[in-house]
Amino acid sequence: MNTKAPKGCTNKECNAYIKKIKFKEEYDYCPFCGSKLQYVCADCWKVLEHNDEAYCEKCRTIRQKKKEDMIKKVDEHKKLIVGAVDVAWKHKEKIIDSGKKIAKVVVKMK
Repeated sequence: MNTKAPKGCTNKECNAYIKKIKFKEEYDYCPFCGSKLQYVCADCWKVLEHNDEAYCEKCRTIRQKKKEDMIKKVDEHKKLIVGAVDVAWKHKEKIIDSGKKIAKVVVKMK
């Protein structure tokens, strides 16, 4: 059986809990303290009722919000880049002429 939720120790005094160590499916008990392993949220370590999701509802919502914010930022940056390329393309002759003038000055400076 392949589940999405990791197994973890929920004993708050155990190193496996403190370090958020994820155990393989075949483990039933924590090798550090002997506590029964449970399916936990991969982010906040909250015990999950079902083992078919890796994240609890709260963490899933937070991750979805971050993903949407990142997509929004990428779209904004994409518009800025396209705008800059468009401006550069419209003024390419002036840019080329300026580059040639700068190159002549650099050559004279040597």
